[in-house]
Amino acid sequence: MARRSMWLIGLLAAGGLALLCAYGLGLFGHHRTKTESSQRAEKPPVPVTVEAVKTKPIQRSVSVVGSLWGHDELEITPKIEGRILRIHHDIGDVVRPGDVLIELDPTDYKLAVDEAQRALELELARLGLKELPEGSIDISRLPQVARAAAMEANAASRRERERRLAGAGRVEDRESAETEYAVARANHAQAILEAEATLAAARHRQASLQTALKRLADTRMVVPQVESALRSGVVLASARDNAGAPSVEYVVCSRSVNEGEIVRPLAANARPLLRLVIDRPLKLRATIPERHHGEVRVGQEAELEVEAYPGERFKAKVARVNRAVDRTSRTFEVEIAVANEDRRLSPGSFARVAVHTRTDPAALTVPEDALVSFAGVTKVFVVENDRAREVHVKPGVSITEEKDGLPYTWVEIEGKLSPAALVVTSGQSQLADGTPIRIKTPLKDGN
Repeated sequence: MARRSMWLIGLLAAGGLALLCAYGLGLFGHHRTKTESSQRAEKPPVPVTVEAVKTKPIQRSVSVVGSLWGHDELEITPKIEGRILRIHHDIGDVVRPGDVLIELDPTDYKLAVDEAQRALELELARLGLKELPEGSIDISRLPQVARAAAMEANAASRRERERRLAGAGRVEDRESAETEYAVARANHAQAILEAEATLAAARHRQASLQTALKRLADTRMVVPQVESALRSGVVLASARDNAGAPSVEYVVCSRSVNEGEIVRPLAANARPLLRLVIDRPLKLRATIPERHHGEVRVGQEAELEVEAYPGERFKAKVARVNRAVDRTSRTFEVEIAVANEDRRLSPGSFARVAVHTRTDPAALTVPEDALVSFAGVTKVFVVENDRAREVHVKPGVSITEEKDGLPYTWVEIEGKLSPAALVVTSGQSQLADGTPIRIKTPLKDGN
């Protein structure tokens, strides 16, 4: 009985000791929590700089990429066979219609012209003419036909005279007169046929002479005049020929032959001797997604960028819009023209173009320094009751302006922000949602 009482007394003493320890620990934890809360409450506000959210006009654009092409491109190929005597222009030269590009050896073609000229003169001599008149010819006035006609008329006169003397003349004389008239009449008809044949031969010889002259002219390959280029309005004020008339300028962009080579027309593997391109203006052909079909129109302004001139933008304009949408790619084609008056841009270059479709007059913007990005999330800190409130935003178009003589960038945003709200532009690394802040005066002149 005494042992059992001792056991109970020990158990009660241990329980009391445990309760006492727990109470002491509770008091210590409560004191520590109060201390930490007091320390947080006493943390000073984070000094920050701020800027007001502003509404600015934003130019809406559709971005496309593509390659630059010449307004027109020409391939110079030979019309005749021959040996290249001289190449007058090479890669990079500026040429105009009528300029001689390549000369072929004309010797054989000059001989062909002389031969055709002599053959024509022979046929004209048979006709009794110095030159072949234009239009139709009165065959009866040709010498051999006129002679045959005169002989027929003389034979007819003799036959009539013998007929009037039928009773007094001899039968043999009458028969001779009839025969002579029939022969003269046949000779007249034959003379007409021969004159017509000779005239046809003369015309054939004249055509052969013209062909020979044309082949001789083809030994000089010249820049052609393309009327479609003039009609399309690609002639610049500086592009005038020697007489002051509107002209088109080409640039030689490739050459595949050398002097002394034999060239032939219509060869199976023929390649152009020279390639010419109109580089003022240039054009860019690109495809745009179907969703922009209602925004892009002919005449809209555009800006073009190329890698050769980083940071520089060239003015351009939408020249053509294909109103049909491709069923496979769900895109439509546009053609964008750039004047390129100074020839700084080159055909074949890769270019990026922004087509300006419309202007949004009041888009919300914040300074670029106000944006905080991490793990694909972009946010800003807004000042509310001397504390920083975190707001998630989606950045858009950037605008660079000048501020205090330095470039200052504003970024369009989409988010739950109101115009004139204050956003933090510095000190964001020390901020979290709800952190107390103190707006400081921006430093000037490095002080």
